Amino acid sequence: MKTLQQITDNVFWMPFPKQEYILQVSQYLNRKYGHHYYIWNLSEHDYTRELFQNQVSMHSYIGFACPPLYELLLICKCILEWIQHEGNIAIVHCQQNKGRSAILLSIFWCLVFKTSIEESFYIIAKALGLTSPLKSQLMYIHKYLQHLLSNGQLNTQIIKVKSVILSGIPKKFENFKPLFQVLDRKGILYEEKNQIIQKNEQCIFILPNLQISNDIVFRCKHITPENDLIPIFRFQIHTGFLFKNIIRFKGNDLDFQQSFDDDIYIDLVYLRGNENNNLHDSDKLNYDQQSLEGYQMIKQLLNTCQMMSLNIKFQLFQENDIFNQIQQNQQTIQQIQKYEQQEEPSEKNQRKNSQQEKENQQVIQNPIKQEDIYEKKEIENNDDDDDDEIII
Repeated sequence: MKTLQQITDNVFWMPFPKQEYILQVSQYLNRKYGHHYYIWNLSEHDYTRELFQNQVSMHSYIGFACPPLYELLLICKCILEWIQHEGNIAIVHCQQNKGRSAILLSIFWCLVFKTSIEESFYIIAKALGLTSPLKSQLMYIHKYLQHLLSNGQLNTQIIKVKSVILSGIPKKFENFKPLFQVLDRKGILYEEKNQIIQKNEQCIFILPNLQISNDIVFRCKHITPENDLIPIFRFQIHTGFLFKNIIRFKGNDLDFQQSFDDDIYIDLVYLRGNENNNLHDSDKLNYDQQSLEGYQMIKQLLNTCQMMSLNIKFQLFQENDIFNQIQQNQQTIQQIQKYEQQEEPSEKNQRKNSQQEKENQQVIQNPIKQEDIYEKKEIENNDDDDDDEIII
């Protein structure tokens, strides 16, 4: 039996309301909450919003493992504004994998309860039963959001992609016919599908100095003789966190990587700022200024969310007292940090590895209160990503 899962007293997650359940779900929400609920749909599929009294906000980004960074913060701001009014509840859902919802709710949790983004993601993933987050989602949490929420600076220089280099082709194909695409939030920026790569050959996609900004997805699918599409790899980046001239993605950094040898890698090669001598000086200045203004908006939006979260008080439904556990964890972390200052480097590394193993074994039990909204039917649980049903 699937349920409406309560994250805090006024923030919920729910499964995607499929056609066979949507009437039952909408009637339940309308009867219990009236005009005091609002839904944020992070999936790639719309539905009849009128059933929910049009109290639904659609945020669809086809092909993205994570919603764009600015959009994540904007939704957090909207949720914080909405739940400040007495009796209002916020509901979040995506499609199947739960990963997009988990990232959004992790940012929300981090802002409100002042935990690290890694700890917040761990708590939310346990609450939602998310056991297999995508590699792009993990990178977003552990690199991008951790850097941003630690008050890290963002790159504002122009980024132009020169090439994407695969060290090899999928081992199960004698001939590899790739459909390679670069996407931003508006759609396809670049597409290439004319190559046929023989076994043991290197695969290189030469891009015409493709200018990119903000959240970008690189993905590749194999075109079969029957014109079917088989996902090969995908990764998602944000140009605000690009500080070198090349990024190497190993096999275990890629979404859908099931066809390569273990030692596969992909290099993303690009130019930054004034390294691109083909640009006119005024173009460099204008683009850098636009990037700076865009990233300043991200920082300003984050600051707004942080200030709003200070005005919101929550009372968790806590059969196991999660909030006190978080406070105890924070005290333990502070004690460890104090002790680390007195440790030798080798002792510190040994202690850190031991502590990490213990943390990985901890399981947060019953972190949420659940309300049944489905009676006999169940929504299927599928570990595939939200965009698996999308045909390129």
